[in-house]
Amino acid sequence: MIRENLTVHGLLKKWAMEIPDKPAIIDSESSLTFAQWHNASEHLAGRLKNAGVEKGTIIGVQVDRSCGLPVAFTAVSRAGGRFLGLNSGWLSEDREMVFNRWQKRFILCWEDMDSDSWRAGTLLPFSRNDLLSPVLSAQGVPQIGNLDDFYLNVTSGTTGLPKVAVSTHRELMVNTASVCDALELTSDDILMSLFGVIGHPHEIFMRGLYLGAETVLEPSVYPRQHAKRIKDHSVTFLMGLPPQLDALSRLASRDDTDISSLRIVEAGGMRVTDQFLGSFHERTGINVTPVWGSTETSGVVLIGDPGIEGFSHVAEGYSIQLRGEEGIIEGHGRGEMWIAGEGIVNRYLGERSDTSGMLVEGWYRTGDIFTRRKERLYFIGRRGGLIKASGLKVYPGEVELAILKHPAVRDVCVTGEQFPGRGEAPVAYVVLRGGEELSVQELRSFLGTLLEDFKMPREYRFVLGLPRTASGKLDRSRIGREDAVPDYRSELLRLDVDLVRLLNARAELMEKIDAGFNPNWVEEQVKNAMGHNPGPLSDSMIREAVRFIMSNLERG
Repeated sequence: MIRENLTVHGLLKKWAMEIPDKPAIIDSESSLTFAQWHNASEHLAGRLKNAGVEKGTIIGVQVDRSCGLPVAFTAVSRAGGRFLGLNSGWLSEDREMVFNRWQKRFILCWEDMDSDSWRAGTLLPFSRNDLLSPVLSAQGVPQIGNLDDFYLNVTSGTTGLPKVAVSTHRELMVNTASVCDALELTSDDILMSLFGVIGHPHEIFMRGLYLGAETVLEPSVYPRQHAKRIKDHSVTFLMGLPPQLDALSRLASRDDTDISSLRIVEAGGMRVTDQFLGSFHERTGINVTPVWGSTETSGVVLIGDPGIEGFSHVAEGYSIQLRGEEGIIEGHGRGEMWIAGEGIVNRYLGERSDTSGMLVEGWYRTGDIFTRRKERLYFIGRRGGLIKASGLKVYPGEVELAILKHPAVRDVCVTGEQFPGRGEAPVAYVVLRGGEELSVQELRSFLGTLLEDFKMPREYRFVLGLPRTASGKLDRSRIGREDAVPDYRSELLRLDVDLVRLLNARAELMEKIDAGFNPNWVEEQVKNAMGHNPGPLSDSMIREAVRFIMSNLERG
């Protein structure tokens, strides 16, 4: 029987019988073979059955990026439930629509996690002891086939009310198989993912499960810990968001960093730019492979060539079309991406279950605009964000990509706004990097060689941060609204990272100068810093901070 015809728990059982002692999932505290994973999964499935879980019961799972996540995933599959990854950052109305509204629901979580925010769900905490010393069996659970619903994923939180897409076991298997084949992954690979547990959690471990390969899990969000795990376990395949991979690449020059075991690095989940691909290769010597996928396609569909922006391959089992106002676009051109294939979900859950605008005669309408040049596809932006400026089409993604090329810009969002007497025009909300200054005129001049006149923003609004959803995606529906609250906490963390980089750059320069400690020069530098102090910090605070930094760097 081919793997695509199995259920998720059926696949785990296959490996538990064929390669029982092979390492399967490893985190910072535990390591489980395929047989141990299977036993732990049976134990948790037995607990779910004893608690009253029936076929189709929605089970919300709140677990970090550790062995508990894949065990919970396969346990829900074995018990006949439907897996839904819970996000503590969801707004109250989103929680109600996605999870709290269902009469019979369970919450499976680590015993030390805070799950009080999930109203009236039956709580089933578990511990590492459940993984390492399982005692229950899963006898009496309902029979499940690979065409049964299993995997629930929340989508569309950036443009409107969230929807819950429903995937079957087979849809998940078909997508995983096609991506593993396209990337030429094998059972000898050691896989690791930096993706969060609140997006597409199956991407963290599903490929390892499909291949019978080893998967390394790391709960930490810090790149130094990621680098350590790669080195300690000789990871060969790594996937992550571009910012995560960029942070990792900046550690490549450290003596204690060794990521040379990596043979494939995959970037997805957001736009993968040529600038990012170039900087990652320059720092690490590794070419990153860009990918594109969506919730409704059950995962990755478009795959690029290592080190090259855009996408050149379609995963096996899928077909794509670019469609414009006049129909299918052959060859070069721009249009909306339509996708067909066995991995496409066929419905949403609950009141937002209508798929008439999403599925048309077997084709999934993505809402994403691509352009095709020289047999390569490039993502432009969302159809829903299209701006009509003077009757001409402007895709925010194009403008944002150009603005992000400026070294002083950290983040940006472009929207369309109405202006009296002129109609709709682009407006750019720009977040600068820590300590950077940039005038509107400087930014306009920079964009003059990158954008056509009608695509140039009419206004530039410099802001401290942009509102984001709980999964970290830009919340375009709240840009410009008075009640929009930027993600200040994340911005502070990013500023701290910038500060660390600047301190390290200063230390490197001091080593090159190698002139020793000179009190007169110290005073000159302190005066220089105070002379460029724009506030709100007082000069005395700047003086003390600079002296402290210089003194400690000198000792270091």
